[in-house]
Amino acid sequence: MQDIQVPAMGRQTFSTFRGIGYLLMSLFFLDFFTIMIPTKFTDAVWELNTYGQIVERVPLLLLSFSLIFFGEYSARLKWEQLASKIISWLALIMAIFFLLGVPLDIVNSFRVQNIRQGEVIAKVAQQNTPLQAIAERLEKAKTDREIKDVLKLINPQQQALVVSIPKPQEVKKKLLTEIATSINQNQSQSDGMKRRISNALWKDSIKWAIAATLSGLFLVYLWMQSKWARVGISSST
Repeated sequence: MQDIQVPAMGRQTFSTFRGIGYLLMSLFFLDFFTIMIPTKFTDAVWELNTYGQIVERVPLLLLSFSLIFFGEYSARLKWEQLASKIISWLALIMAIFFLLGVPLDIVNSFRVQNIRQGEVIAKVAQQNTPLQAIAERLEKAKTDREIKDVLKLINPQQQALVVSIPKPQEVKKKLLTEIATSINQNQSQSDGMKRRISNALWKDSIKWAIAATLSGLFLVYLWMQSKWARVGISSST
């Protein structure tokens, strides 16, 4: 196999475009391995974020392939003949990576959603549990003395003030109303936060899935179109 002879200006143009392509591909894989290392496989949050970050950088990869394959075998140096063959197969490997990652992206989105919503539920439970405990104590308190004893537990630093409360039953009723309102507000905020988490998560996940699918198909197309690199360059006449 021999280098194809082309005018000097054409050779320079091809070399420039392909040089830019090699540079962009190097930058992409530099980011790729920086994102991947250290690996945390089976960690849904890491897997989803890692896949998303790589998909976000896919335009760099697609452009690099297009520039490297520019002009097919015209004006290629001898070392590029092997490099082009390897890069052609690399296009197929990356296509498989992106396409197989789409189902994992969806599955991990459900897993991450459950994790994030679980964190919100745990936080709300942490806020509401003490309030519910106080409400239960107040509900069990029937006499004025029992109500005051509960109030002393709630406000240990204001026991003298608690003893002088003239109408404990009204205070009990008011406190139960305030506690119920606080619990409802916490729950409402929790529901709103879970919706926001879900919307933001699926917005990114669907965007990544579509981008990965289109990119994977385009890489398959590039692999098919670069058959010339895999079968070898014919000898020039």
